[in-house]
Order: sequence, then structure tokens, then C-alpha cells
Amino acid sequence: MLDNCNSDLKINNKMEAFRRAAFFVTVVFFLVILFCQTALCAEQTHKKNAATDRFFTEAAFITGFGSGDVPEGHYKPVLLIDHFGVDLKRYFTALKNHRGILSAFIEPQFNTIVNPETDFECGIGIGIKYMYPFTDRLSIYIMGSVGPHYISIVTKDQANGFIFSDVIGTGLYYYLSKDSAINVGYRVRHLSNTGLAEPNGGIDTHFGVIGYSVFFN
Repeated sequence: MLDNCNSDLKINNKMEAFRRAAFFVTVVFFLVILFCQTALCAEQTHKKNAATDRFFTEAAFITGFGSGDVPEGHYKPVLLIDHFGVDLKRYFTALKNHRGILSAFIEPQFNTIVNPETDFECGIGIGIKYMYPFTDRLSIYIMGSVGPHYISIVTKDQANGFIFSDVIGTGLYYYLSKDSAINVGYRVRHLSNTGLAEPNGGIDTHFGVIGYSVFFN
């Protein structure tokens, strides 16, 4: 009888987590739509040739695998990220003659957790990336982002639910053509909720990532 009660409680907790996550994903979705609508308005008022100009100058899909530690074992997420970047040379004249590219980006994501049990993360990162070319085909980059997330995992050191993600990373782009590239990189991420709930010990995770980017000039 006790086992059945515990099982029902776990199911109810999971269902509640999924309901909260669904709400959070909906909010993130509408925020992305709002951002894209704002970007569209900016594109329509931009003074360059509207037939060839785009607001986003990079679109990419990024995946990767990470590992961190929680009291229950190793914390292992699989990343599924959309990346949309904007070259800031358009808006800062001091950057126009610089060889490197400074861009702002957003990264909507839904990530699967495979250990210590099957769970999920979802959210959005907002950040800055600097990319510098070494050759015509090879560029190095550094990046950093912050943003709201939701995690479903239940662990002793970190309350689940609403949380913030802080990321720094570095990597390489290898250009397959003028307008496309494969990128590989390394990221470090810290998850915590800034004291909004207890416990708040944080979860630190190290990632290897790989992605494919398309550029719009």
C-alpha cells in the first residue's frame, strides 16, 4: 500500500512538473515570437536593400552532451538548441572595419536529461559572441549567455522549476562554403535560481557541442 502511494505521488509530481514546463515553454515561445516580430519591424525600417537584407545574420542548430555532479549521481543533459545571431556591425560604426565579428544572439532550447533519471530542461539564452578568422575557412569564437530556464529534475542540492542559466564557451568554426560552417566547441554552464527557492546549491555542467550554421550577409 505504501509503495503504491509513493508511486502515485511520484506520478503526480511528474505531471505537475510537465504542466509547469508546458506553461513555461508557452511563455518562452511567445517571447521568441515577440522578439522575432520586433526583429521584423527593425528589418522593414532598415535602410539597406530590403530585398537582400535580413535581421538575423546567422541561423544554426547546435547539439551536445554534458556532464556534471548532483548528490544522486552524474547530471547528463543532451542539448537541442536553435541559435539566431545578429552581426552588430550594422549598428556600431566602430566595428565596421574590424576583421572580427561581434554578434548578439538568442538560443531557444529543449534539452533531455538522461542521468540520474530521465528528465528535461527548457528555456532561452540571450548572449554575445565574438568570432575572429584565422584563415578563410577557420575562425575561433568565445561566447557568453544568460537566460531563464525550467528544470524538472528533483535533486537534494537544487530546487527544480524556474531557474537561471549562465553559460560561457569557446570553439571553432570550419567553413564549408562562404555561407555555411560546422562549429565545435566547449561550454561551461551554471544553473541556479538566485535564491528564489531552497535549496539553491546550483548545478555546474561541462559540455562538448557541435553545430551547423548558415550565414546571411
